[in-house]
Amino acid sequence: MIETEAVQQAALPEWLADVAVDQEEDAAVLDRAAGHPDLIECRRTADLLVDLAQENPGEEAEGWALDAMLRVIQCAYAIADGDLVKANECGSAAKGERAAVTLDRLESEGTTADRLAGLDQETYELLQWYAAPWPMEWLFPPAKDTQGRVSQPRIVVLFTGPGGLTHGILRILRANVDVVGVDLDRGAVATSTAAGYRVIHADVTDLDPEHPCLQHVTGIALTPPCQAYNPSGLRKGHYAGAIELIEHTVLEAAAAAGFHPVVTPNGGDVAPRCENGYAPRLKMTWDEIREPLEQLEDARAGLMAEVVIWPLAMLARGGSVEWVAVEQSSALPARIEAALMDRLSEAGWHTTEAFTLDAIDYGSASHRKRRLMAAYRGERPFVDLTPTQPFPVTTFAAVVGWPTGRTYLTRGNRPVDPATGRAKGGSARSADLPSTCVTATAYGWTCAETGARITQEDIGRLVGFPADYPWRHVGRGRGVRNKAQQAADVVCPMVSAALFGRILGDRQWETKVRAYVEELYRPAAVERNGQALLRRLFAPRVPAQNTSRSPVA
Repeated sequence: MIETEAVQQAALPEWLADVAVDQEEDAAVLDRAAGHPDLIECRRTADLLVDLAQENPGEEAEGWALDAMLRVIQCAYAIADGDLVKANECGSAAKGERAAVTLDRLESEGTTADRLAGLDQETYELLQWYAAPWPMEWLFPPAKDTQGRVSQPRIVVLFTGPGGLTHGILRILRANVDVVGVDLDRGAVATSTAAGYRVIHADVTDLDPEHPCLQHVTGIALTPPCQAYNPSGLRKGHYAGAIELIEHTVLEAAAAAGFHPVVTPNGGDVAPRCENGYAPRLKMTWDEIREPLEQLEDARAGLMAEVVIWPLAMLARGGSVEWVAVEQSSALPARIEAALMDRLSEAGWHTTEAFTLDAIDYGSASHRKRRLMAAYRGERPFVDLTPTQPFPVTTFAAVVGWPTGRTYLTRGNRPVDPATGRAKGGSARSADLPSTCVTATAYGWTCAETGARITQEDIGRLVGFPADYPWRHVGRGRGVRNKAQQAADVVCPMVSAALFGRILGDRQWETKVRAYVEELYRPAAVERNGQALLRRLFAPRVPAQNTSRSPVA
């Protein structure tokens, strides 16, 4: 027995023997769990952190090493007990620490995002795992110009949909920015991806807002679903109970991020334990912060809390996010808007603003009134988003190619009311005016005279997308309603260009939007103007007659 125990103890590394409570039992468990990938990962990370602590003696490094040692024992027992979920948690945590140490080493060696191709395969795959689902290059700081400004700012777009906001930034403004969107709808993700944009298919609430890839993000834009607030819906986001719950949640989110101001009685100094006037971070996970929102009758209303959760969490992680932009229904309750802006202001986004804009005022062929909010850590932007003069009016008929004098019906395939024998909702509207706000039932809009339906191409152009925009559907059937729903939920690209022209300081945003609108709705005129310009540039030159006298020799 003594010989067996000696053999088992000898098999343990010195650091592992130091943390084994019962060396014989622990050695036996480690032996049974040997070869399991999670235990291998835990031991590998522990070896790394122990070596690191020996090279850099100090309380912090030694604490990391001790935690890693204890995790090896914990993982081994989880495997022996058949608790593979716990074992996997240990393995993932260990792998994350190893990746963080590796990233820190690479940065200290001067490795940058443009040199990732030169990494060995094992390191490359480790960082790729660590960065997921975000781009791996986002683990590293972005390049800067000679004046120290970020050359290509990084922007996150949550609830990105089929790409309206991104289309305005990249295709209309042609801004030199790096944009990554997130959306849960597979069809919308497929559409945005097909359009050439980078999108992560995920539920926003399932992602970690403190992910290491987000610490170098310059701005975050959020366009949460608006159905809970729209007048055309059931307006469950307007219920007093819902408003109070959202207000409470965003207040808790600020506390969880460490940005809950502390006000002492009689205006005295803040308590010594408070840093910069904020109370210590509330020890709650983001899932725990969101949990009360499950009481809402319409869960979509609670997604407005993400407007505070994400930027505050990014800032708490040491991020450098400078601005926050939000798009929502024009009927968003004022109390919710105030709660969001107050929390952002308290956390350092001292400049806040809000606008109610209609897409028709930015050249769109359809009305779409939305509330736009923005918060900045610096000064208020100097670029005005109000057009200098009205945009040309584009009618419904002009978009779908109908002659003047027609009417379109918006009842579509709505259910018939037995009392009247007519479809519930909807109406008849003149096609000689801009379209009413496009809804998910637009695929059933028809011409009152001929019965002809408009196409998805028509729907897309009504809300500001080019005719060849690649609308996609994932699943059974043709996805006619899903594609129409995407267009109904989208941010108008022209409004996006105006907002981000202001945020990014692009004084030429209006000129770019006007050019885009002309190409979108009057391509024949654009083509004629282009051909005229070509003729002027390349027409044969006729030598001018010389009427002056030749100089006398």
